[in-house]
Amino acid sequence: MDEGTDARDVLENKLLPLRRGYVGVVNRSQKDIDGKKDIKAAMLAERKFFLSHPAYRHIADRMGTPHLQKVLNQQLTNHIRDTLPNFRNKLQGQLLSIEHEVEAFKNFKPEDPTRKTKALLQMVQQFAVDFEKRIEGSGDQVDTLELSGGAKINRIFHERFPFEIV
Repeated sequence: MDEGTDARDVLENKLLPLRRGYVGVVNRSQKDIDGKKDIKAAMLAERKFFLSHPAYRHIADRMGTPHLQKVLNQQLTNHIRDTLPNFRNKLQGQLLSIEHEVEAFKNFKPEDPTRKTKALLQMVQQFAVDFEKRIEGSGDQVDTLELSGGAKINRIFHERFPFEIV
């Protein structure tokens, strides 16, 4: 922002409102970096700027890097608190499923090599079938709340890949 620019309407969330509003910060300029201005001095200068500027002093308590850190930390904490129970349940479900699979193979002890080969072949074939179902988005483990398998690949291929190759 050039000197003399007034961003008060933006910082007060009036011009282009955002759900969480704006937090103004003053970064070090290239001149500050070249002059070896340290982070602590830059943060003090940022605080002084917001407290002394007539357009921003009334919102100085909601501006600056420390406030941005606090806001982002709170958002991250809220996100973790909101998603952790579902994540924990999903992991416990996966653990239970794997424990059932392990239990099914515990008592399987083929003695001769041909039975071992046949068992290995059956496991590889079952893996291939399960993998194909996941890619197609069918099967008994389809999650309708989250993209997975082929849907995820499709999304990446059509939404992100074109921009990556440019």
